[in-house]
Amino acid sequence: MSRTRRRKGRKEPDTEPGNWVEATDQSCRLLVACPAGLDPAPFLAVAAVAGLVLPGEPEADRAAAAQAAGRAAFLVDRPDRVRAVGADGVLIERPGEVAAARRLLDRGELIGAAVGSTRHDAMVAGEDGADYVLFGTPGKTPADGIENLAAHVTWWTEIAVLPCVVAGRFTLDDVRRLAAAGADFLLPDVDGAAELATLAAALPVPER
Repeated sequence: MSRTRRRKGRKEPDTEPGNWVEATDQSCRLLVACPAGLDPAPFLAVAAVAGLVLPGEPEADRAAAAQAAGRAAFLVDRPDRVRAVGADGVLIERPGEVAAARRLLDRGELIGAAVGSTRHDAMVAGEDGADYVLFGTPGKTPADGIENLAAHVTWWTEIAVLPCVVAGRFTLDDVRRLAAAGADFLLPDVDGAAELATLAAALPVPER
């Protein structure tokens, strides 16, 4: 499995060893939040899952489980624990802290920036060293409606080469709309692996 890191100013993605996404796989895939105490195995059994987002106190065994399944593991707001846990990177919830995280994670670990619906924050995060940006709010229905969120995704894909993640509480139609807009990954709020699998089935089948 290779990790694709798409940087601004580069026409082609850089690839290096790690758990992220196949360089040839440009379809929309899923990330899933897996808080402490939740068994990641049922989520990792869903083929469309590209990685786990691990909020709370990071646990090395859950990061290891993701990687053993060929998926990535991202900590939330704990860049100081990424190497100790053996994770692939971090999701920073305050985009102003990306630059500090980049200085700490100087060996190529992946850094994501949650930017809500603020395009300026997305651009600044990219310049500060983020490897991907996250639009929307984890666990919440899009406040401005799915069309506005899709518009942010389309805008980003037109101006940037960094991947974008979209987070929120989504319907099947929302998943289809965001994938069509160009989202690289979705981080949906789900009640379990069965609901996640249902959303995964709404994703477009990659072309071969």
